[in-house]
Amino acid sequence: MCFENDTRYVRQQSAIDDIAGKLGVVSYRPSYHGEKGDANTVLLYTVEDAEHNFQVDRQPFSYTRGEADDRRKFGQAIPDELVYRDHFWCFQNIDVNGRFDMSWGNFGKLDLRGNRWREVLEGSIQAAYAKKQEALHILRTGRWQALREADETSNGLNRSIIKAIKLQYGKAFLGKINFYGEKRQKVISGKAAVYEEYTGQKLCNFCCDFVVPAADAEIEKRIRQWAAAELPLPAKLIDQITSRVDAIGGDNLIWF
Repeated sequence: MCFENDTRYVRQQSAIDDIAGKLGVVSYRPSYHGEKGDANTVLLYTVEDAEHNFQVDRQPFSYTRGEADDRRKFGQAIPDELVYRDHFWCFQNIDVNGRFDMSWGNFGKLDLRGNRWREVLEGSIQAAYAKKQEALHILRTGRWQALREADETSNGLNRSIIKAIKLQYGKAFLGKINFYGEKRQKVISGKAAVYEEYTGQKLCNFCCDFVVPAADAEIEKRIRQWAAAELPLPAKLIDQITSRVDAIGGDNLIWF
């Protein structure tokens, strides 16, 4: 389904390779790429993970991470050198309904129709790469339970995610959940905004709790409800806010 003579296919695939090269990561097209039933699948890996998977290919047995996890639950010892590592970004020409469409990517999350299609791809890749780097950093430095203070690696990756979301969507809005004093009362009454648009200003540590591509009314409603809530605070509101942030293409941020 790749339509190699379609200029959109050539431009999109070349852009993915170019962006991957700038980031220093590996773009991989599985053997079924572009065949019937496939929507031009491309997977991006860190160099370390790509090299690991190359070595797994040379083993007599191999497992996906899911297969290895299932077998380990039943006590089977599966060494890491037999387990493929996951990609950090996947691309497919699929619209919101799951149909093949060169104008869209990743179930309609990537709008490739306008003149910003390259920025859409680059922002999506950069955000995914920053999240991958964050996960690796946390793993290497003691997981989330480790005592951290002013961790500028994590904080810098948060800034990268914010900038990447703005690049992908053209706009980004910074949101806070907790407000205090006079500001809290204004939030409750609707006289104060819960969002600040990111337009390139300096991003200080703890400047926001999340970033979203649009000033979502549902999130705003929940935040005002949270501000007005009495003890004990309804934890479900936080779950609703963070879930909605993820659902609309944003990211919940943790600062140190």
